[in-house]
Amino acid sequence: MSVVVFGGYGSFGAQVVRELARRGVAVAVAGRDLARAQELASQLGPPHRAIAADVTRPESCLAALAGHSVAVCCAGPFSSVGESLLEACLAAGRHYVDIADDRAYVARVLARDSAFRDRGLVAAYGCSSLPALSGALAQLARAQEPDAPRAVRVTLFIGNDNPKGLAAIRSAVASLGKRLPAPQGTLTGFRDGEWVCLPPPFGRRRVYTFDSPDYDLLPALLGAADVRVKVGFEMALATSTFALLAALGSGYGARTAAFLERLGRFGPRLGCSGGAVLAELFWSDGRRHSASLSGARDGQRMAGLPAALVAQVLDAGAPASGGALAAYELLGTRPLLDAVAARGYQLAVA
Repeated sequence: MSVVVFGGYGSFGAQVVRELARRGVAVAVAGRDLARAQELASQLGPPHRAIAADVTRPESCLAALAGHSVAVCCAGPFSSVGESLLEACLAAGRHYVDIADDRAYVARVLARDSAFRDRGLVAAYGCSSLPALSGALAQLARAQEPDAPRAVRVTLFIGNDNPKGLAAIRSAVASLGKRLPAPQGTLTGFRDGEWVCLPPPFGRRRVYTFDSPDYDLLPALLGAADVRVKVGFEMALATSTFALLAALGSGYGARTAAFLERLGRFGPRLGCSGGAVLAELFWSDGRRHSASLSGARDGQRMAGLPAALVAQVLDAGAPASGGALAAYELLGTRPLLDAVAARGYQLAVA
């Protein structure tokens, strides 16, 4: 059969589509803008094709699933996607994959664990930098010690010369000044700045609190009672602007996101298109271990690789067990990280 990618012509969706095509998987590019979907499909050539589909409408999702074994959701922001595609995959007997880093949405996928498992289907959630790569890196760092760490810090670093999709900006803006529950207490979005040492070529950077499903997943995964997730941008002005907005208040919406998206679109394309994901684990006696994936270019491709890898495996045949799974649960921690590194990224463990 083949894979249908909803939002397949977007910033991240196009990365997933191109990687699947490169791996020999037939792809249907789906979205509300048929012309954009056709443009990408024509660039890829046969057997790839385009479908007009609205991920928020159940009947549209069901129609788009016909003839496909796996649906990948790259539409966003996930706070407004709804559950139509999830329900359509259950009704049609199709595997489901998404790139969600939205905590509430990931919780909704996890709530359908038994429903997917009972049908022998997989719902693979968060197949992107957060929480797929961050969770895998944290486990790799954890494997070096017999006891659980006291705390974990995850950092996502984004190069300035990456396309700045409106959905991703809306997601980031929504967390500015927002109260974020964490295992150790309540945090505030884009506050509590810290300096972290990122892998080359990025070095020491200022990063701020970011919302992520990792707050809900890492305590059980690692045994850590303190979880911090941070984000930083290569352009210091962008990082400072987000921090200032968070200090001034919260509740920023679509207008703020649209304004920032326009600034990003027409602003100078300085810096690199790379990025990094870093997981650091800390023990009470001073022990520290870390693991990272990084690259000086194609940071968005790195973020899209887990979804493509998972979709390829699911399209190749049904897994031994189903349910709601993270990418590292389905593929294995080291195989996932090695497969990403094989595409030109640096995997480092310390």
